[in-house]
Amino acid sequence: MNDRNRHPDRNRPPQGNPGPAADGFSDGRLVEVHSQLAREKEEPREGFSLTPIFIVFLFCGFGFWGGLYLTRNSGDFASTAFDVNAPKVTAATGPVEFEPDAAKGEKLFVANCAACHQASGLGVPGAFPPLAKSAWVAGAEERLIKAILVGLAGEIEVNGVKYNGNMPNVGAALKDAQVAHIATYVRQAWGNTAGPVMDTKVAEARKAIGTRGQYAPADLLKEHPLEAK
Repeated sequence: MNDRNRHPDRNRPPQGNPGPAADGFSDGRLVEVHSQLAREKEEPREGFSLTPIFIVFLFCGFGFWGGLYLTRNSGDFASTAFDVNAPKVTAATGPVEFEPDAAKGEKLFVANCAACHQASGLGVPGAFPPLAKSAWVAGAEERLIKAILVGLAGEIEVNGVKYNGNMPNVGAALKDAQVAHIATYVRQAWGNTAGPVMDTKVAEARKAIGTRGQYAPADLLKEHPLEAK
């Protein structure tokens, strides 16, 4: 067929310079708009930027408040400030004085002794002797202190009843003050009327005992006989 008689292809896009884009912008206009937006938008920068000043003041305020709080509530940063068993200070610059505390002793007794002697102090019949109204806990402080520190093993008679048990050295892992609190509580609970025990007395007994093991009740009585009623 002669090319002169060929009809133009209606589906072929027209040749020549492109017209406006579908959205009304020519390519040149799009480039111009993009360049303008790039100039107006701040480019990301490398490195660190300065922290806003109000953030700095905020952290400084928190730091000042924290320092003030610690100063007022730190107990002078003493390691014993929050230790319930630590000796109390009689004055800001005065001597340190220990105060036996039966209330603290009761808590320590429940945690370390009540499983055998019971919270009532009555013990378990045929197994563990009572501490209530017992001559073993009255009178000489050293007898009770040494029993707490190193324990007892063998036959013991309490209130006319014989027991053959094994008391562990519950006081070996406790501080002198804690043993003193327990002994004070035991000597003043369940109708007992003996005096309190000082931590210095516990320290003396601990030093005198040394590294020995459990006492036989008879041997402990040789050192500290029961007082006559």
